[in-house]
Amino acid sequence: MSELSAPPAPAIPPHVPAELVWNHGLRDFASRTDDPYRALSRELHSGPDIRWSPVMMNARPGWIVTRHALVEEIYKNTTDFSNSGASDLNELLAANWVMTPVELDPPLHKTYRTLLQPWFQPSAIARLEQRMREGARALIDQFADRGSCEFIGEFALQFPSQVFLNLMGMPLEMLDQFLEWEGLLMRGENNEVRMGALIAIVNYLEQAMREKRGKPAQDDLGSFIANCTVEGRPVTDDEVMGMAVLMYVGGLDTVASSMGWYFRHLAGEPALQQRLREDPACIPAAAEEFLRAYSPNTIMRTVARDIDFHGVPMRVGDFVGLAGWAAGRDDRVYADPHRIDFDRGQRHVTLGTGVHNCLGSHLARREIRILFEEWFSRIGTFRLAPGAESSFDPAAVWAVTSLPLVWDV
Repeated sequence: MSELSAPPAPAIPPHVPAELVWNHGLRDFASRTDDPYRALSRELHSGPDIRWSPVMMNARPGWIVTRHALVEEIYKNTTDFSNSGASDLNELLAANWVMTPVELDPPLHKTYRTLLQPWFQPSAIARLEQRMREGARALIDQFADRGSCEFIGEFALQFPSQVFLNLMGMPLEMLDQFLEWEGLLMRGENNEVRMGALIAIVNYLEQAMREKRGKPAQDDLGSFIANCTVEGRPVTDDEVMGMAVLMYVGGLDTVASSMGWYFRHLAGEPALQQRLREDPACIPAAAEEFLRAYSPNTIMRTVARDIDFHGVPMRVGDFVGLAGWAAGRDDRVYADPHRIDFDRGQRHVTLGTGVHNCLGSHLARREIRILFEEWFSRIGTFRLAPGAESSFDPAAVWAVTSLPLVWDV
């Protein structure tokens, strides 16, 4: 698999020391391995803790930060590292909106996060649990007695996407179309493909939000976004789109991608499966450990002013990639970091930290726990189907794309 098509790699900027240059793109390098987490962490932890790549991600040049302590420090430093440019989606369309609030800096970030926070606090997620659990059970019912499933297509993509559609008040009939657009947007082979998918997504969301505007209050997040007020005034169209696109990207991709990695790992570790089955009380700790070990993201920041960061000369406008998958496998923080240990009990930065802790963190954790609880109460010891292979794509969000599983019935 090649890096996303783009103009020729730019020349190395004069402020970048030659010894820090890593002439690879993350997607290209990771796709050549069987285990991108081990391979890429080993590669990047073997040298300088901060590297410069001329084609880091989606052909963007930038710094790759690989150590847990440095990633955490940048998350908390909103003065030198801006969230502006955290995504390239509005760049693709030359749009006026940005993904809100994730691409906003303090103090504006707090305004919009406070607006959306009530929909994602633990009490709000608890009210969604029964419907989420029923959805998970219905999906498992379709294949439990068959003794096999293609986990990604039959569960991992379906479950969090149903949660998203229900939360946003959008029709479940749109599920297949949303998944098609999402796949092209996040894993398209070039920026033209990604832009085509993004145009379709934005067109749909614009129409859906228009239909929700001005209607009587509905108990769904989409209606709230379309009709809310900010600082005493109605939200603008651009603000509505910034929030709606963020919910789409976050709701349809990250959790689904993570679940694929968890079950790819579990398929080769029957002892871990047995513990989850026999000791459901360990599930919250197991969820945190899988979150630690299988972060699927490289979170982007933009350097806000010329700085020297731990001896590295960074200049205003430089992109910085916070490699969550490397931070979670940092052997300076985690003993035997590639081993899944439910009793590890250490914090991680997979869902961010500081003011930019993931808005949907409680929802993501609840989805993971429901998956473990419902799956291991129904399905026996599972394994990769004989003769089959699991495939993955380490694009902007690392995702398992195929995982055929079998078990005895």
